[in-house]
Amino acid sequence: MLTIHFPNEGRLWILNLASPVSARRTRLFVPWARNFDIDTSVEDIYAFNAKVFAEDQGIVERQRPEELPLQSDDEPHFAADRTSVAYRRLLKKMGLTFAPVPGSE
Repeated sequence: MLTIHFPNEGRLWILNLASPVSARRTRLFVPWARNFDIDTSVEDIYAFNAKVFAEDQGIVERQRPEELPLQSDDEPHFAADRTSVAYRRLLKKMGLTFAPVPGSE
């Protein structure tokens, strides 16, 4: 979950929930909430989230091998990677050895 802090205690929460549907496809659910501007359009939030995903799309689509090793201890990680690292650990705990990369079809 991403929490964005705004002035006057404003908060925007965006949660990205990945649900694999096949070896090469993942459905993404993105519920969000905010405690400010509740009467204004939500299009700006959708555009922001789309921009964040677009920034990584080219890198993800060119990644080789397509399968993502679930052992992530050898890679450097940032705070923003927390969700993907937790997701990979969960897949490993389920007995998988590789995770397909969304969009690598």
